[in-house]
Amino acid sequence: MFCCIKPIIPCSPPPSPSTRCKSNSQAKPIASSSLPDFNNGSQTHLPPTRNTYSSLIQSCINSQSFDAGRSIHGQMLAEGFVPDTYLMTKILMLYARSGDKDDIVVARSLFDEMTERNSTAWNTMILAYSRETDHKEVLRLFYQMLRDGAPPDKFTFPSMIKACIATSKQEAISQLQGLIIKVGLNRNVFVGGSLVDGYAGFGLMDDAVAAFHEVDGDNVIAWNSVLGGYVKLSLWEDAWSFFHQMLSAGSVPDHFTFATIIKACGSMRSLAKGKQVHSNLIVSGRESDAFVANSLIDMYASCDEEHSCRKAFDLMKEPNQVSWNSIISCYAHLGHYEEALHLFSMMTSSGHRFDRFNLSSSLLACAALNDIEIGRQIHGLLIRRSLDSDLILGTAVVDMYAKCGCTERALHAFDRLEEKSDVSWNALISGFVQEEDAEGALHVYHEMRLSISPDQFTLASLLSLAASRGRADMGKQVHGYIFRTGIEPNVVLETEMVHMYARCGRLGEAERIFHSMRQRNNYSWNFLIEGHEQNGDYSYALCLFYEMQLNGIKPDSFSMASALTACACLSNLNRGKQIHGFLIKNTMDNHRVLCGMLVDFYARCKAMNYAYGVYERVRVKDAYVNNVMISALLDCRRIDEARELFDQMGERTLVSWNMMIMGYSKYGFEDESFRLFFRMREEGVDYEPLTIVPLFNLCAGSSSVDLGEMLHTIVIKSGFSCSSLILDSAVIDMYSKCGLLEDARRYFDSMDDRNIVAWNSMMTGYGKHGETSKVFELYRQLKKFNVKPSGVTFLSLLSACSHSGMVEEGLDCFIAMLEEHEVEIHAEHYTCMVDLLGRAGFLEEAKQVIDEMPIEPEVSTWGALLGACRMHKEVRLGRQVAEKLFQLDSENSGHYILMANIYSSVAMWKEADQVRELMKSRGVKKEPGVSWIRIDNETHTFHAGDRNHPLADEIYTRLRDLTAKIERMGYVPNDEFVLRSVEDPMDYLIQHSERLAVGLGIIKLPERSIIRVFKNLRICGDCHVAIKLISEVTGRTIVVRDNNRFHHFKDGACSCGDYW
Repeated sequence: MFCCIKPIIPCSPPPSPSTRCKSNSQAKPIASSSLPDFNNGSQTHLPPTRNTYSSLIQSCINSQSFDAGRSIHGQMLAEGFVPDTYLMTKILMLYARSGDKDDIVVARSLFDEMTERNSTAWNTMILAYSRETDHKEVLRLFYQMLRDGAPPDKFTFPSMIKACIATSKQEAISQLQGLIIKVGLNRNVFVGGSLVDGYAGFGLMDDAVAAFHEVDGDNVIAWNSVLGGYVKLSLWEDAWSFFHQMLSAGSVPDHFTFATIIKACGSMRSLAKGKQVHSNLIVSGRESDAFVANSLIDMYASCDEEHSCRKAFDLMKEPNQVSWNSIISCYAHLGHYEEALHLFSMMTSSGHRFDRFNLSSSLLACAALNDIEIGRQIHGLLIRRSLDSDLILGTAVVDMYAKCGCTERALHAFDRLEEKSDVSWNALISGFVQEEDAEGALHVYHEMRLSISPDQFTLASLLSLAASRGRADMGKQVHGYIFRTGIEPNVVLETEMVHMYARCGRLGEAERIFHSMRQRNNYSWNFLIEGHEQNGDYSYALCLFYEMQLNGIKPDSFSMASALTACACLSNLNRGKQIHGFLIKNTMDNHRVLCGMLVDFYARCKAMNYAYGVYERVRVKDAYVNNVMISALLDCRRIDEARELFDQMGERTLVSWNMMIMGYSKYGFEDESFRLFFRMREEGVDYEPLTIVPLFNLCAGSSSVDLGEMLHTIVIKSGFSCSSLILDSAVIDMYSKCGLLEDARRYFDSMDDRNIVAWNSMMTGYGKHGETSKVFELYRQLKKFNVKPSGVTFLSLLSACSHSGMVEEGLDCFIAMLEEHEVEIHAEHYTCMVDLLGRAGFLEEAKQVIDEMPIEPEVSTWGALLGACRMHKEVRLGRQVAEKLFQLDSENSGHYILMANIYSSVAMWKEADQVRELMKSRGVKKEPGVSWIRIDNETHTFHAGDRNHPLADEIYTRLRDLTAKIERMGYVPNDEFVLRSVEDPMDYLIQHSERLAVGLGIIKLPERSIIRVFKNLRICGDCHVAIKLISEVTGRTIVVRDNNRFHHFKDGACSCGDYW
């Protein structure tokens, strides 16, 4: 019993869940002087006392040598020493404070075995559970403590108040305050401060402040509790006021005070207040404190002050992990992405670790910079550390790939996530939305619905995509989901529904949703105005524009743009001037885009003086503004002024070059167009398909096949992919319009991927050449390859039927458009039907089509009917149609000529003269007929009766000889095509421009070569008969392209079958 105690060495503690040894790396060694040496032979062997064990246990607690403490406890148990309440409390403290969960179980077991418990024992256990955040057990122990009659003290109440906050027991705080007052601890610094914390935690700031004023002395902790409560409740101004009370009271803020008030300044985005606190901070000497400096960085970041943010960071002696994370996050969220990545690199070089915060910020920077390479490196790092399945980091990876346009990689990263949140789904869907991949976005959306309900952000994104792609079907799916699930859409979602329906032309649905909205913002008004403007309802768009202002919504640049476009389309100069005045009044008259639109508006209203005025007032005339002005000048046919401005431009963009080339091409300036294109190449300007297409069109229009072939060679050498819609069409169109139909077909057949535009171009080419069977053959192939026909496809079919007299086939095509392919029918299709029926002699049926059209007939529709009347010499109906056309399109000479021809065809010379007099009185000039032929890369142009050509005498002589020969074959001049009474119709008709061009071709071209003649108007009927016979007499193949089609004359016949 009284034998000496063995030396204290690490040994196994008593059997219990807590007996596993803890790492000594976290334990502080016990100083040898703190433990008595029981083996010292010079000392008398005495049994250990309570005080001895108590001292040893306390030494272990103070030095955190918990393994040694367990060994001492084990020694006590081995020796059979029975501790009293005081010593047992010390042992309890040893296990309770180790931080090991198993030790807390042992502590609780020892606590429960105690027959007598003092306040320290109760507090020890309560504090242990509080540290473990087992707040329910804290409350149970406290109430048990009260039942056992143990008095709570200043150490008990702080843990209890913390437990009440954690378990949301607000009413318990008031009860505790009564008990605190009862035991006289309400003025205690720690208890009173905790009570302030408790009330502040529940947002009861009046009670918190009242409790604060009860506390004795200048207690910075209590000040911080109230201040923290105000900040937690976002009562920034109250926090600011209370901080100044603190300073006025002479209390010295600590690092927590400064960090809290700095956070408030950041949340208020008050740079002035933040700098004021920063000044106080410098005076206090706490500027380099890491905790406070981190708050400064966050505050300056919230105020968009990256310079001050960086300065606060650079002043830190040793930035910690939080500091690096804050500065990287600051630069990333302020848009300084490259610097954020540079700081990330500096952080890793300085030995700090990666974590989810700095990795997320870096991935955000990669996404914004579209830096897929660094993004992939970070992703690789996450994979190596098995962090790619982490929700936050994995979602950041998905977002990065999605924003870089790598939707497949984004999908793969998404699939790796162990848990998927709505943010993850939205990041993935946003990627498909950004790429305008409607099918991909819809697929992810349907997958999302299987595991999580799409939120309003998801639905708004999908509606936005449906709007941009014109996918009403997709938008209706999303709208249907909103309706079925009973989602109460917010203003953003409602606005996107208006946007989608308006963009898709479903204006009735857009209006219905718009008028049901409880709150309408600028965007909802703008989308509805834009929808009506883009769908041609310009007057109503302007009405909405003014109604928006009556509802207190101030127009912005978007609504102004729509309104100006509407005014331009209506040629409403006065309304446009009003909008211009509004822009000046609201200092928006220097908005570069709106200025450009104003220039365009005035140009379209033929008010170029105003357009110049707007242009001159623009302070910075950049490429955009100059390009708009050039476009306006070209639209008004002021080509020289446009070229002068182009030459003066300091900075020419590709758009500048394209516009000038397009302008020259539009007005037929072939030489200038090609000169500018070659100059562009010499200056090293990278051109694009859009640059070349107008040149191909120019070659097609002028039948310059040599230039067209040269241009095609340039395209091939430039490495352009001829799979672009416009380029494919232009090349095929050029060859077919130059009469080289076989070359056009070879190009078409060589294409790897034939889109609908290429099919349409080839079909149109065959139609123009009268190859109707080839048109239908291509149509059958198109369907075989599952290419969806478009409206243009059916225009080609209907036109081919019209020019071949295939009435039944044309009617079948028209029905197939509606029933089989659901192609939207436009005015052009009705025009083709009128032409089809009219040419075949069904004039009343053609008129009935016009009368029953669901849309307003266009001028061309009436023109087709008038042409049919001319073909069938129908005077009565022709007169009615002509009167209609004289009202609708009074400046078009073609209508007058057709009507005069109808009268001439039935020898009504007086009436024909009257039409010409009407035309003259209205100042309408007949477009002169012009024909041309290219021989040895030179264009020879002829007008009717032209004698300016050097070979004019030889041409007329050859034509008279040929006319004499074809007369012997039965040719008789058709005086229907003599527009006035003349003595010799033969001599009059021989002077027609197309016949003169054919004459030159017979003289100059080798006998076996094809004679190709081009005319800007319809070929004369008499010339058509004559050239057929000339082809037989001469044995030559003659091809004439008029403004409608190609006529291939060979061996006395024409490819049109005399039906054109």
